[in-house]
Amino acid sequence: MRILDRYLLGRVLLPFIIGLLLFVLILLAEVAYHISATILGGRVAPLLIIKYLLLRTPRAVVWSLPFGALLGVSMAITGLAHYGEITAMRAGGVSFGRICLGLMLLAALIGAGGIALNQYVVPGAMQGAQDVLAQMMMTQPVVREAHNQYFRDERGRIFYVQDMLPAQNLLRRVVIWERDEAGRVRSITVAEQAELHGTVWALQRGAAVRLDARGDPVGEIERFARREIRLTRALQYYYAERRSAAELAPFELQELIEVKQRTGSDTQQLEVYLHFKYSIPVACLVFALIAAPLGHRYARHGTYVGVVLAILVVFLYNGVRSWTLAFGLAGALDPVVAGWAPDAIFGLIGIVLLVTER
Repeated sequence: MRILDRYLLGRVLLPFIIGLLLFVLILLAEVAYHISATILGGRVAPLLIIKYLLLRTPRAVVWSLPFGALLGVSMAITGLAHYGEITAMRAGGVSFGRICLGLMLLAALIGAGGIALNQYVVPGAMQGAQDVLAQMMMTQPVVREAHNQYFRDERGRIFYVQDMLPAQNLLRRVVIWERDEAGRVRSITVAEQAELHGTVWALQRGAAVRLDARGDPVGEIERFARREIRLTRALQYYYAERRSAAELAPFELQELIEVKQRTGSDTQQLEVYLHFKYSIPVACLVFALIAAPLGHRYARHGTYVGVVLAILVVFLYNGVRSWTLAFGLAGALDPVVAGWAPDAIFGLIGIVLLVTER
């Protein structure tokens, strides 16, 4: 039986790798599209772009593992059934369920590998990607329109900008709070606007006041027509560090949920994303459960029917996942139900198909 299992796994390997790479490339193309505003600026070194995409690859791999497992199992079973090899195995006394057992175990291992990647590799890679993105951003002016935004720089200064206008490279209504080592505000600067000149922002038509340790004004208000400030690094790190909950690692999400729960904040959406962090890799096993009986049942239509089945299953699964995600984020579904319903539905279908397949 070990010989049989090794033979079956060998038949899965190539289509699994092809499916995995194909989906990874699709996801990385989407990532490249999202940073196109930075890339199209023409001042970003190609090596930075390549490094950024490589650092985003582990997360893309996690999301691509289920499709790779689905395509691998589907094409392997379809090919074996089409050429009569499964018939020969069953004639030798091996049941269809036993034939699929090794494939199910492989899919489970792939899913476990996806969870491990999500927990231990993806966080560091995503942090590295954010650092590279910050480097790319620092070659650009204002790259995204935004309003009423707060951020800070490496010196601990806090900035408020009412309007960020990329078309004019202009910041409108700027307020800057400078703090001492104890975190007390020691000066406040306001300006009507700031314009970019090279790597320096010029505050225009503003005023500044210094404060003592109690927060009372010290001296007179200093008014100015123009004052230079190096705001580029703070501004671009503001853009680069804005990660959505979907981009956080499972342990980061768990810590954030616990903190918010202690303060009484709503954690519904974060909990939904946390469950999806685990349900997506587990979909490797779910897809294998569906792909094996379907590939065997429709193998007579050709060896590449496995590709069609894989695309169809992924399309249906993503449709269900999108609906449960939407309802979960809206609070209409419990986070556990929202995160695991797609796996439960398709897993049950796969078990029924596997049990009834002859």
